[in-house]
Amino acid sequence: MFVGGWADAVGFEGVRFCVLDEAPEEMPSVTHIRIYDDRSGRGLRSNLDRLAREVHAARATGAPVLVFCGHGVRRAPLAGAWYLHRSEKLPLAEAFERVRAARPKAEPPAAWMGNVASLDEA
Repeated sequence: MFVGGWADAVGFEGVRFCVLDEAPEEMPSVTHIRIYDDRSGRGLRSNLDRLAREVHAARATGAPVLVFCGHGVRRAPLAGAWYLHRSEKLPLAEAFERVRAARPKAEPPAAWMGNVASLDEA
């Protein structure tokens, strides 16, 4: 699974998941799942769980998988960490550090969203 930004998604050959607030009209073959509510500053746990299930299913086909947002700094790294959190049963902070090891410019969720602790509760 890869985590990236819009520029990475344009030429990516595989299954693409967009986690921006709006679906990308320019990429009709992308699965769009909104994972963050900008107005409340909260992650959307049910959508993160759906994303994790769909990424898992896509990976099971053997196809490359990309989760992307605008710049690959906030939403996509959170989504990648959430996938690891759910699939490998890692604490969210540890899962995020694994994502950050591969994408150093990723911003920790605690730096930009309000409910990180509540996401990690179950």
